[in-house]
Amino acid sequence: MTNNYLAPFVDELYHLGIREAVFSPGSRSTALALLFENYNKFETYVNIDERSAAFFALGIAKAKGRPVVLVCTSGSAAAHHFPALTEAKMSQIPLIVLTADRPAELQFVGAPQTLDQTRLFGDFVNHFENFAPPEAENFWTYPRKLAQRAVLATNNPAAGPVQINVPLREPLVPDLNPEHYRKGRSAQTFQIAKGKMSASFDDTILSRKTLILAGPNHSATYEQALIDLAERLKAPILADPLSNLRNFNHPYIIDTYDAFLADETLKHGLKAELILLFGQIPVSKRLQQFLNLQTSAHIVQVDPQLSYRNPVQTTTFVVQSDVETFAKSIQKVNLDSTYLNAWQELQEIWRAKLTTVNHENAAFEGRYVGILQDVLTSYDSQLMVSNSMEIRDVDYWWQKRDAQVRIFGNRGVNGIDGTESTALGLATTGKPTVLLTGDLSMLHDLNGLIVGKTHQLNLTIVLFNNDGGGIFQHLAQKGLPHFDYLFSTPHGLDFGALAQLTGLDYHSISDYPDFSKTLKEVLTVAGVHLLEIKTDKELSLALHQKYTT
Repeated sequence: MTNNYLAPFVDELYHLGIREAVFSPGSRSTALALLFENYNKFETYVNIDERSAAFFALGIAKAKGRPVVLVCTSGSAAAHHFPALTEAKMSQIPLIVLTADRPAELQFVGAPQTLDQTRLFGDFVNHFENFAPPEAENFWTYPRKLAQRAVLATNNPAAGPVQINVPLREPLVPDLNPEHYRKGRSAQTFQIAKGKMSASFDDTILSRKTLILAGPNHSATYEQALIDLAERLKAPILADPLSNLRNFNHPYIIDTYDAFLADETLKHGLKAELILLFGQIPVSKRLQQFLNLQTSAHIVQVDPQLSYRNPVQTTTFVVQSDVETFAKSIQKVNLDSTYLNAWQELQEIWRAKLTTVNHENAAFEGRYVGILQDVLTSYDSQLMVSNSMEIRDVDYWWQKRDAQVRIFGNRGVNGIDGTESTALGLATTGKPTVLLTGDLSMLHDLNGLIVGKTHQLNLTIVLFNNDGGGIFQHLAQKGLPHFDYLFSTPHGLDFGALAQLTGLDYHSISDYPDFSKTLKEVLTVAGVHLLEIKTDKELSLALHQKYTT
């Protein structure tokens, strides 16, 4: 009967709506991997690198909006999940991490490939449980209850990962009798019903100077509700690119705020009396600095999980509510559009200035982002944007227009790792998918390319290669002693060699027309395509200053 109790656990997860499982190969996890695969109803993926596997699962969960199972063997394997789990926790992505383990008698005795995996991820999981071998009387039912608790915990109180540690004794190969999957099923199927959360809100604080901040939210479905609310309140919407509100060409949506909020006089003149914050804090540092000036305003954060999401700590009112429900509950109408008009006038001026980048002849990230948007707008598509400079380039040059381009980023802890793996996880939807990344981010996750080849996934990678850390050109470290060695970190690597190493389709982009033509050609062609664009860090800094100040 050894390990047979895992079969009803797998069956219960399927009945609770789990559809994907990601494995990294290993001996101690044999029973788990074989039982998931033998069940023959899950979409399964094998990724030889646990670090990449975890980001890959993260991408699937982001794109499909449901928990994904992640399986690894014992020892240091699980430790490689940690970077992705910190991102999952902070960005509220549901994962069920099954860490195979040695049994109790092999703990603390120097057994190979063994460490204490109890609560390995600390506070970065919503729930931890040790999957102990059950006693005879609940041999088939206990695994089902554990599966139910795991799925509930991925969404309680906020979405996030859970760790189930699974000590397994030899023999590690399970009995694959299909009858075992049906053992312990109850007469009544366990179900989870998610409801809408509403809360009372004192709308007497509504003001003629109301501002809506729409921050990153990969799972948002409330865009139209926010637009309708803005129309009633005559409130401008400052739309972060990861809010996906820039898929609406609406006059109340402001997408150039990071440029004109550099002006200290303007910042003070645009002070609000009420600010409504939805989603994570926006990418723009200048917007965060603007928030810090709002010492006399009511700053209301609306969040169904009551997560504090304001690093400048100016929030005065937190409302626990589903965003759409909250937005629809406010029916008061503001007839004064003076404050709105001030933001719209600046939007018009600065969008015209930013758009002049279309005449730039030198290789510049800003113009390439505009061409990328032009091409993707023709598709129901997905864009994964790496951190560092790429998300900031998108913030400036990705303008509002009617489209269906869903933009993703790992903004929970804002790391530059795991980008290829996350993008390939997103690509499992089958939609045209692009990763926009820089060279250092790309180097952090080269192993991620392997799963693209082994599982024949389709992804187009647009690589801005400025030979190092270009973002430091914009930061206080610029000009310090040893700047190149410690911060700019040039590497001189040839990304074209990845074609031979991983079998991807490589293109060295020569100019803007070549980029537009090549992107259109490869976007819907099977396989992984790498479009490398070489830029110069110093020139990019100068051009940023030219167009955004």
